Formats: sequence, C-alpha cells, structure tokens
Amino acid sequence: MAYYFMTASKDATVYLQQPNQNTGLDEILEVSKIFYGTVKDVSRALLKFDVGHLSKSLSDGSVKMKNAYLVLKETESEEIPLDYTLYAYAISGSWNMGKGTRFDEISTSGVTWKHREGDTKTEWLENNLAVGTTSNPNDGTGGTWYTYNAASQSFNYSTADISMDVTDMLKAWMSGSIPNDGLMVKFANDKENDVNDYGIVKLFSKETHTIHEPKIIIGWDDQSYLTGSLSELVSDDIKVGITNLKKEYKVNTIISMRVFAREMYPLKTFTNSFAYNTIKYLPKNSYYQIRDFASNDVIVPFSEYSKISCDSNGNYITIDFTNWQSDRVYKIEFKIDGINGSQYIDTELTFNVVKD
Repeated sequence: MAYYFMTASKDATVYLQQPNQNTGLDEILEVSKIFYGTVKDVSRALLKFDVGHLSKSLSDGSVKMKNAYLVLKETESEEIPLDYTLYAYAISGSWNMGKGTRFDEISTSGVTWKHREGDTKTEWLENNLAVGTTSNPNDGTGGTWYTYNAASQSFNYSTADISMDVTDMLKAWMSGSIPNDGLMVKFANDKENDVNDYGIVKLFSKETHTIHEPKIIIGWDDQSYLTGSLSELVSDDIKVGITNLKKEYKVNTIISMRVFAREMYPLKTFTNSFAYNTIKYLPKNSYYQIRDFASNDVIVPFSEYSKISCDSNGNYITIDFTNWQSDRVYKIEFKIDGINGSQYIDTELTFNVVKD
C-alpha cells in the first residue's frame, strides 16, 4: 500500500482566557475565536508528530513520499461561519504536553498560553524571535511559529474535517532546515484580532477513545504492473476475492494480499482446464479501499495511491499497518475502471488488526 500513517505523539490546546492552564489530556482540541460579551477568547491546537521512524523508512526505501496530509476529525463545532480558513504553522520552540484538562483535572504543568513548559516558567518568547518566526501580537504569548512552510485549508458550506497538505512542512522537518517542534492550527492573526466572532472548531485529540486520533497520512504511487503471459480480464460481470486473506494481521507489519478476479459466468470451452481457476489480470486502473467495519469510515480511499499491482502470478496489494489502530475490524472493497465505466465491488471481506 502506498499509504503510511503517522499518529500524534502529543497534543494540547492553549487558551487566551486561561493563560496558565494546561489541557494536555483533553479528548478534544479546539481552534476558536469567540467573544463572551466584550471579552475575547482565542484558542489554538498544538500537535507533535515524531518523524524518526519515517526518516528510517524513507532512507531504506520502504516508504516514499509524494504528498503528506494532516488529518483531523471534527466533533461538535459551535457557531462556525459558512466561509473560513484554518492555518497550520510549524512551531518554533519545544513544549511539554502536560496532564491537565480544561474543566476536570486543573493543572498549570505543561504547555499553556503563556509558557512552553508550564510550571517551569519557560516563556514562549524567551529572548527575541528566531529568524523566520513570528508570534501572537501579545509579546509572544500563545506560541511562536515559523512563517514559511505554512499550510491552510478553506471551508465553504462544509464540515471542518481537516485534510491539509503539510508536505512542505514535513520535508522541512525531515531535512533539518527547521527543528521538529510540532505544528499549531489556528485562525489567521488578523481574524484573531478583529471584532468578529468565528466560533469554535472542535477536533478529536490523541486522547480520544475513537478511531479519529490525529494523523499525518503520507501517500505515493507504488503500483508495479508486469503481467507476463497472463490475459486481461475484460468482462463487465466479474467476481473479485483475496486468495491468501488472513483473519488477523499485527499492527506495524507490512503484508501482501493476492487479489484473484474472474468472470462471474465464464464461457464453457472444450479444454481440460477449469475456467474458474484461470488467472487473469485486472485493468491497470484498478483500486482498493479499506473501511473501518464498525464506523464505516474510509481509512484508505480509492485514489492514485491505492492502485492494485500485478506480477506474473496475478494481482496483489501491499499494506503497511504501521500505526494502524489495533483491535479493529476492517473491510476491503474494490473499484475497477474498464472500457465500459467503473465497477464498485463490495466483497464483504474483513480482517482484524491486532497488537503486535
């Protein structure tokens, strides 16, 4: 599979009106700009993704990278406008996640609006801003961040599920051109400081007990198509299955599934071979998709990065289960683009991903 998942190693929200309070263990991240009467509150979401394992995988060639997307799932946003834009900036300065929550486990230890390390009193702006960075107009409180390699996503009459291209930011971390201190999701500075209310965007954090923990999803096209002496399957009425499907796979492993396709009703011939067992290859524009069985959420979509490959033994797909959520059941589906259009095939085939 030409998808690789990175899950957040830490996250937290910082609030203007609770400048010394840590929220590292909250199940929700918030990005907001609201007024309580005449009192303005602003919140920003901070996330960190460790890239050490990715760096090793890029070096050994097991992972390549065409695009990288920050994926955050919305939950119960409040009073957001029809049109707005969110931004992600690389944070300039290390920070401690902490163990506080906004309403239950009150703590000043960990990252806050005023301090990167909470009770250690390490302020966001210790001396002067580093080259290429900026901050909140209020003397560095609320975080400091780099002005380049920023990412953004605009919303128009749509939900606030974030799928934001952070390829340039991730490459900057990988190259060492900027330290990897994570990223910050926020409204633009001018929006945070005007007189308008933009509501609260609520997003699942890494502490969520759902499948919606924050991710960076890396994709690339890894299709290999060497058909050898096989014949192409050209029927419009086909059956697709997996010959070596296992009941369960371990997280953090890479596996290969053999995809077998045939005509639903092969023509009878005067041969000694059984038509149902004849291996034929699918069209090159054939794809797979993987869903979480319980929630029906798409984990791997039909895309240029989920093409089915082929060798002399037939079709196959390779799946990297690194950082997949374990103890879940997943379902696989297929889409075949032929000369007469697309066929969508729900095989009802499922498998479990379990802890290694």
